[in-house]
Amino acid sequence: MTELGYPTSAEEMTSRMALIRSRTDHAIFVADENGIVTGMIGVSISPSLYQSDPQGAIVALVVSSDFRGKGIGAFLVERGESWLRESGAKYVTVKPSIRREDAHRLYARLGYEHSGLRFSKNLI
Repeated sequence: MTELGYPTSAEEMTSRMALIRSRTDHAIFVADENGIVTGMIGVSISPSLYQSDPQGAIVALVVSSDFRGKGIGAFLVERGESWLRESGAKYVTVKPSIRREDAHRLYARLGYEHSGLRFSKNLI
């Protein structure tokens, strides 16, 4: 998460993972190379107001800067999409930051279409 611009301690991540691990509507997949975590993807599925089928979402995708350009991101997206398909989703969205041009290129290469704009607001 730190590489995505969200400084996170190991303790914070452990706590977050414990909450997510018990849920059936979320999944996390990790790529590793010789025991070194090289990337991760978090996906979720939920009912949709827009369509009858459940809505899939890529919640987070990160590849370690030391391992980018090796196909890990595409591998993780494929794994996340497989889980979403198996869970009943027929559609998936992702909302990458406007600053993440490398992620935009990856998603476009994988068949994702730029289909919207996101607005964010801090509630604190």
